[in-house]
Amino acid sequence: AHLVIGADGRRSLCRTAAGIETECRTYPQSALTFNLAHARPHGDTSTEFHTESGPFTLVPLPGQRSSLVFVVKPADAPRLSSLADAELAGEIERRSHSLLGKIEIESGRGVFPLAAEVARCLGRNRIVLIGEAAHVMPPIGAQGLNLGLRDAATIGELVVAARREGDDIGSDDLTGRYEHMRRADVTSRSLAVDLLNRSLLSDFLPLQGARGLGLYLLDRIGPLRRAAMREGVAPAASQPRLMRGEAL
Repeated sequence: AHLVIGADGRRSLCRTAAGIETECRTYPQSALTFNLAHARPHGDTSTEFHTESGPFTLVPLPGQRSSLVFVVKPADAPRLSSLADAELAGEIERRSHSLLGKIEIESGRGVFPLAAEVARCLGRNRIVLIGEAAHVMPPIGAQGLNLGLRDAATIGELVVAARREGDDIGSDDLTGRYEHMRRADVTSRSLAVDLLNRSLLSDFLPLQGARGLGLYLLDRIGPLRRAAMREGVAPAASQPRLMRGEAL
C-alpha cells in the first residue's frame, strides 16, 4: 500500500508494524462503560460530572439513549459492574441527579483500567496513526474524540494535496509533515487532560480550590465558557481545513 492509516485503537497492529513505541501513564482508576435509555431527552448535549474518583460522562446517542463512561476506584468497579440492571439504574440515576429521568440499562458492560498513552512518533514507514492508535487519555471533555477528528481531517488534507501535486502519498515528507502538524495539539491536550484528571484525585486543598474556581467561572461567565468550548472542539492553532468547513 502507498499509505496505511492506522485507526485501529489502543492496541494498534499498525503501530506495532511501524515499529512505533509509546509513552504510557497509569492511573488508580477504572472505567465502567455501557449504554442506557432514559425518560428525558438529552438535547444532543454531553454532560460530565467531576467526582472524587474521576469523571462521570454521559454522551448522547440517537433517540433517548446515552453512552456512559463512569470512572471509579478499581476496588469499586467489580461491585458496580455486577449489580443487577435495576440496582445499577438506580445508582446511575442518583449520581446523575436524575438529569435524564428514569434510567434503563442496556446489555453489554465493559470495565477497563484507566491509562494515558501517546505514540512517540505519529507516522513512519508509510503508516500514520490517528485516534486511539496515536493517543489514549482519560475521558474528560471528549478531548480524545476531538483529537481523533482533527487527526483524520489533517491526514485527509495532506493526502488530497499530495495527490493533486502528483506526489507520493506515503513519503517520509508527508508522514513527517503530519507529525509536525499534529504533535503540539496531541501533546498539549494530553498534558491538560492528565493535569485535570490528577486534580480530581488530589487531596491538596489549594489544587481542589483552583479547579473548583475554574469550573465555577466557566459556568458563570458565558463568553469564557464559549471560548473554552471552541478551544476544546476546534482550536484555532491546529484546526485543519475540513474542521473549518472548507473544501479540500
